[in-house]
Amino acid sequence: MGLTDRQWLLFLTLLPDMGRKTLRHVLERQQVRRETPAEILRLPDDTLHAVYCLPPRALRALREEYPARMEETERLDAHLTRCGVRWLSFQDAAYPPALEAMPEPPPVLFLYGNHALLEGLTVALLGSHTISAQGLQALERLAESLIPQGVTLLTSATQPAYQRALLCAVRNGAPYVLALDKGLLRAFGDDLRREPFKQARIWQAEFDPAHALALSPFRPRDGWLASSGRYRDALIGYLASAVIVVEARPDGYIVQLCRELLQHGRTVYVLTQPLEQAPGNRQILEAGATPFTPSA
Repeated sequence: MGLTDRQWLLFLTLLPDMGRKTLRHVLERQQVRRETPAEILRLPDDTLHAVYCLPPRALRALREEYPARMEETERLDAHLTRCGVRWLSFQDAAYPPALEAMPEPPPVLFLYGNHALLEGLTVALLGSHTISAQGLQALERLAESLIPQGVTLLTSATQPAYQRALLCAVRNGAPYVLALDKGLLRAFGDDLRREPFKQARIWQAEFDPAHALALSPFRPRDGWLASSGRYRDALIGYLASAVIVVEARPDGYIVQLCRELLQHGRTVYVLTQPLEQAPGNRQILEAGATPFTPSA
């Protein structure tokens, strides 16, 4: 029995040295050439290298480890399917179109939970990893004011600003979208039940996929890497319906990301009162961001 499209995508992501650009190229070439997975696997090595740009380690895995790789793919496919995980490529109609504006959009996204949350209004509250106590207090007040308006917070489980927004959502029993900087199985455990942020376990012992959505551009068992945090921040920034900067470090990545978003015609808000004088916030305002004053 041949690989399904779903299994083929998973199979490709698990090959060694299959980075985002390479995976995207393989899927694009396959679409242009209209070749099935079985036809691709029968191609000679020089074609796979020249046309599909498969790296040497990926080619060796195909030729020397194919039965083991197939077994791994089928086992992981069955496990993720039982747990309710969905994955889609940039060619899928359900792929969020806003992500295509990213400098390096994820070729595949793994989603676990309530997919419908991406169809509503999502707001990302951004703060640098050095956010001050004053900034965290302002972020919490802002989050608490947005949740009753039906806004879905787009956040993460690492970095203080994201964690504070996540706690606000969990404490209020509000839905949220959680963007991860690692794979789903690494974040939630093999049973996909563990709440990834320990402090949130005070209000919920386990992640509730009916009430929230977790998404990851990383392979299910991938751990955190030094580059993962920035990529997660970019994913959040481009995916959110609206971005509100609470406190940015001058010349930091949040400033760089907001400049990118503004260049792509996205509206970026910067919280004022009391943080309008923060140097990083001023840099984003000077780049064309819109001042945002919370309602009294």
